[in-house]
Amino acid sequence: MLFKKSMHFIITLIILSCTPTTHADENHTARAIAKSERCPVCGMYPANFPKWHAQIIFRDGEHASFDSAAEMFRFLHNMARYDKKHVAMDISRIFVPEYNKGKWLDAKQAFFVAGSNAKGPMGNDLPDFASKEEAVRFSQKSGGKAFSFEQITPALVNEGGHQHSH
Repeated sequence: MLFKKSMHFIITLIILSCTPTTHADENHTARAIAKSERCPVCGMYPANFPKWHAQIIFRDGEHASFDSAAEMFRFLHNMARYDKKHVAMDISRIFVPEYNKGKWLDAKQAFFVAGSNAKGPMGNDLPDFASKEEAVRFSQKSGGKAFSFEQITPALVNEGGHQHSH
């Protein structure tokens, strides 16, 4: 079962990394997260977690907001479970807020720290940074290891004993 999930995730990442950004995609910018929006993975309210929230913009203009990068990766690992309308090819852009700065980053260009002592809304989380150097500096202080977007696996999302029950 774990192998099947890992393969599905790897295929999703390949599709995401090979999908070209078109001119229309450039207009798909991060959106303000309404207080009423709920995370499609856990049901929490992402607007309550500006330090951690994340967002996916779809080609049809719709979006999904998450209370953390970890929840966003859970969604990406198993989109069919959380979104009956969209598939990986429908994703236009993915955003995360730079850890402790809040500026939206292109998640595909960001670096994430897995296994640190940083606690997000759901427990262990994935602080994200604009550069690998920043992520490595953070990991030296707070534990964990820096990874690129493509390197985040289901096992890394759950590292540190945080098991998601959804």
